Amino acid sequence: MLQVIRSRRSGGARRPQRTHSSLRRLGAAQGGGLWVALLLLALYFSWSTGSFFTQSNLLVVLEQVSVLGMVAVPGAMLLVSGNLDLSVGSVAGLSAAMFGEFDKIFGWPTLLSFIGALVVGALWGTMNGVLISYLGFSPVIVTLGGYAGAAGLAQTITSDSTRSGFGSIFGQLGNGTLAGIPVPGVIFIVVFGVGAYIWYETRTGRHLIAIGANKEAANALGVEARRLPCVIYIISGTAAALGGLIVTSQLDGASVQIGVGLELQVLTAILLGGVAFTGGRGSLWGTLAGILFIGVLDDGLILVNVGPYVADLAVGAALVVAAALDVLYQRLERVPVPDTAEAVALETSWADGDPPPVAQPPVTGDPAERRAGA
Repeated sequence: MLQVIRSRRSGGARRPQRTHSSLRRLGAAQGGGLWVALLLLALYFSWSTGSFFTQSNLLVVLEQVSVLGMVAVPGAMLLVSGNLDLSVGSVAGLSAAMFGEFDKIFGWPTLLSFIGALVVGALWGTMNGVLISYLGFSPVIVTLGGYAGAAGLAQTITSDSTRSGFGSIFGQLGNGTLAGIPVPGVIFIVVFGVGAYIWYETRTGRHLIAIGANKEAANALGVEARRLPCVIYIISGTAAALGGLIVTSQLDGASVQIGVGLELQVLTAILLGGVAFTGGRGSLWGTLAGILFIGVLDDGLILVNVGPYVADLAVGAALVVAAALDVLYQRLERVPVPDTAEAVALETSWADGDPPPVAQPPVTGDPAERRAGA
């Protein structure tokens, strides 16, 4: 309404812009296309090997994508708000290394060492959040610095040594099952469920998208454009630390090599899922499709006896395709698409100077009485 009034005052017809409903349809089309691609990929691997859709293999896929998924959920929230975290892989390695130091060098109890490692990840996320959200530093520069800094700090503290032998109880974190489902998979399902509720059912999700679309406008409307991304950075660091601890439990070894390449996999899954690199558009369900796509691709290539280097090449190619799709959809967003022909005709008539239609009250009473009154 206000845009129509402004265009009328300016004396020109307002050019129809892409509406929120058309953006939702655009995002749904991208996410739906990825789900179709995921189904076709799974069918191909099932046809090639005959063992892809077995229960044991599907549980393996779920376990493989668990760490990636739990880190990608806050990562998608950051990216849709116009932010980025490229330090998650190194933070996972740093937290795992610190867990080994706490447990084996300082002699802390395993539970206290676990909590201490989570605190390390949360503190690193806090540093990222303060520098980016409150001091206005570039997310790319800060998190790239964190990518190198966290890895270097872990190597310095541990002298590049691997700690092992953390006991069977801690081993249940990465190798245990709950109702037949791997514990990492259960954790991922819970994290995704909480993230989906926040994304779709609370104001926080809408505020994150608003910040990514136009930070200044969101701030003017009362959205906490600084505090909210800072909190998500803290959650991202904590999720990376938890992922590092899960891998440590699976290997029964705390190494600085844990988490290497995680940031690229996370970014690939999020971009494949349709979250715009510049923020303001995205879907967490699309991100789930991206996560599963990477997991199915890795697992299927192993089933067809393809080497790990080819798998890394495939993930890199998927990242390039995801970036290309992001550019394509950004261009499509700039194409003017009216909501309905009726709305466009109405707005054009207002812009040409015609008065807006006035709603008439319903006609009631006896026709003879109305003629007498006339």
